[in-house]
Amino acid sequence: RINRVASTRATVLLLGESGVGKSMFACEVHRKSERANQPFVQLNCATIPEELLESELFGVDKGAYTGATETREGKFEAANGGTLFLDEIALLSITAQAKLLRVLQTGELEHLGSTKTRKVDVRVVAATNENLQNAVEHGRFRKDLYYRLNVFPIVIPPLRERRADIPLLIEK
Repeated sequence: RINRVASTRATVLLLGESGVGKSMFACEVHRKSERANQPFVQLNCATIPEELLESELFGVDKGAYTGATETREGKFEAANGGTLFLDEIALLSITAQAKLLRVLQTGELEHLGSTKTRKVDVRVVAATNENLQNAVEHGRFRKDLYYRLNVFPIVIPPLRERRADIPLLIEK
């Protein structure tokens, strides 16, 4: 499935239990794509505090808030031309999901504290160990974002079902 999707522009959604190697699968999608010589940027959505998420994803202009002493690009700009891997996507707040959806739909973003629109060309690979369909049904995940991310889903079986892969994972 990775070989099939790598040469396309499709957004990939990696689904599977914790520890199945979703980040390695994301790297492989990028490595086999036409974007392989461009940046591969990773962001674990679970590790970024809600109040910093927008600046991490979309960048910040100097003076946007106390402590913003310089203009800084976000992960989308850092990945421009390449691939952005968003791990633990299900943990984004509804507000962050709305902002992410806008960028995915338009390919445009604004730094926090800016009115200047910037174009980005980024392929998104997202991953989660949660059942996003269930999260949508319970109002924890936006339905429109789910459909935008679920263009090409890849379910990764747990390692207990693919023991032959364990030596490969250890080598990486």
